[in-house]
Amino acid sequence: MVIDRAIADRYINSYKDFLGTLVSAKEKHGKRPQEWLAIGRARYADDRSTLARYRAAHPKADSEMLDAIAKLKLGRWVYLKDTRAYSVLVAEDGSAAYGVVGLTDRLRTVAQGATGSVLRAGLIPLQGRWVCDGLLEGMVWLGPNLRRELNQTYQNLRDEGRFSLGP
Repeated sequence: MVIDRAIADRYINSYKDFLGTLVSAKEKHGKRPQEWLAIGRARYADDRSTLARYRAAHPKADSEMLDAIAKLKLGRWVYLKDTRAYSVLVAEDGSAAYGVVGLTDRLRTVAQGATGSVLRAGLIPLQGRWVCDGLLEGMVWLGPNLRRELNQTYQNLRDEGRFSLGP
């Protein structure tokens, strides 16, 4: 339930390099990388033109990975469950569902086993799959009634063709 390690490493390095340019040294000080990377990701989400400026300033950067960053889907997702091949994320508004794999760890590991939760994360297209960027924020756990309703929403989305394993 993870992508190829070499591709994951390339993506992580490109993501960290880019997002790192959006956060000052003072903002990074005393924070774990996941914390300051989330700040950078939020800034990128607010101003997508920052990536074009980064590309212009870093012409030798990994263009394939920057293309994936450009397609980042940042949002709040319901982390519903895991299958053998992927984790199921449902858009908070119930409009779509995704079969997601991790970069280096399964989503369940990154989320510390917290299926049945709502979280903020980014999805990126890599190797024909949707991949979670691993920066999970604002996790809220759902009760059993909401989980049942969301499982039904997921089934409806599958039946309607609004479930995607990749871009």
